[in-house]
Amino acid sequence: MNPSRRGLYAVYLAAAICVCGIAVGLRLSVPEEVADYVSKGFLLPFFRYGLLFALIACGVVLSGESRPIALIANLAVLVSALWFGLHRAETIVLSYEALVELILRYPVLVTAMGMITGGALLFPLRLRRWLAPFVSAGCGLGLGLFIILESPLDYYYGWFSSAGGLGGLAVIIASIALANGARRICASASLAVAERIFASWLIAASLLLAALAIVPQRSFESEPMSTPIPDRIEP
Repeated sequence: MNPSRRGLYAVYLAAAICVCGIAVGLRLSVPEEVADYVSKGFLLPFFRYGLLFALIACGVVLSGESRPIALIANLAVLVSALWFGLHRAETIVLSYEALVELILRYPVLVTAMGMITGGALLFPLRLRRWLAPFVSAGCGLGLGLFIILESPLDYYYGWFSSAGGLGGLAVIIASIALANGARRICASASLAVAERIFASWLIAASLLLAALAIVPQRSFESEPMSTPIPDRIEP
């Protein structure tokens, strides 16, 4: 095993230990009345399928990096953008009424994350590495804003948002490790085809989700017939 691969495995292990350790510590240290918020927050990315697939695609994009230092830098960008989305972006977004209405009425965040990650997966691996920092920043910020919008409006929303951020990071780190392992086992040509199929599906699903939210829904209520039906003639 070459030193670069050992370094990647060390990064995977350290990231997994940090996320899992913080999640377990958060769950064990919170008061009993907050435990339900932490559990629901951590599982939030797993029950929002549009968000889940975008996070998986983000992990696949980041798994193309073979240099441990570059992977650490991308994860640092991701965590920084997530922190900004959870703690600072809300104030900026709320200052623009049109932006708030757009985000609340339409699935802008999930669509944008799907387009960013899906578009990056369409590029060859050598070019994808240059896009990884931008994908990390976009997914981190989008995840943070999505969690804020899903957080309950009460005193305990901070516990929920913190757990949601940890859940999203867990999905991305697991996707990085699994995608890197698949890249070592499977043929590169077959894996490239599978990644582009997944990217095309993700982009199409994101556009369809946006279209369904924009196109007005038709009403299927029964309308009165223009010609009345004559009464049945008794023999």
